[in-house]
Amino acid sequence: MNPATHFLASWFAADYSGFGRRDRILITLSGVLPDLDGLGAVPDTMNRLLGNPQTYYYSAFHHTLLHGLPAALLLPLLTVWAAKKRLRTWSMGVVAVHIHMLLDLVGSRGPRPADVWPVSYLAPFSERMTLSLSWQWQLNAWPNILFTVVLLLMVFRSAITKGYTPIEMLGQREETVFIQDVRHRWEQIRKILPNQAL
Repeated sequence: MNPATHFLASWFAADYSGFGRRDRILITLSGVLPDLDGLGAVPDTMNRLLGNPQTYYYSAFHHTLLHGLPAALLLPLLTVWAAKKRLRTWSMGVVAVHIHMLLDLVGSRGPRPADVWPVSYLAPFSERMTLSLSWQWQLNAWPNILFTVVLLLMVFRSAITKGYTPIEMLGQREETVFIQDVRHRWEQIRKILPNQAL
């Protein structure tokens, strides 16, 4: 799925588990770090643009290097040194990586029906537990888009009702400006709509 979807899903998983700001941020990072194995796309693209021999780092490493159980156990360790509740934050980080893998397993197919993208659960050490779904939907399919839109609506709801959002990852000042703007616009909408519509 899209990295933005992984980001939002990880943040909401941490939020609904009752973590404070710092630990929510660390868990969210754990949930998006698996996509670092997709950075092979950068040299692949540069080599193609510069006319160098074509490389295939992206297809060789994405969904294999950091999309398995070993990564799910290790990636959260990169963040917990700054956590307030280290064991709980690490545990939820493991869950966030598994959520990432599940979302990729369900919704990361390429444009053709044969382009199913498996997740090797024991990668990079073994391919014995490679998981795939024959009905995996395309990366740009409507379920992925709908899921992302629902997560975005939840961001606005969180801004209005809770007073904090995933924008906290950018900084408190940025989040405060965002929340004030969302709440101001919500009040304008409420004045226009009849009470029964709310």
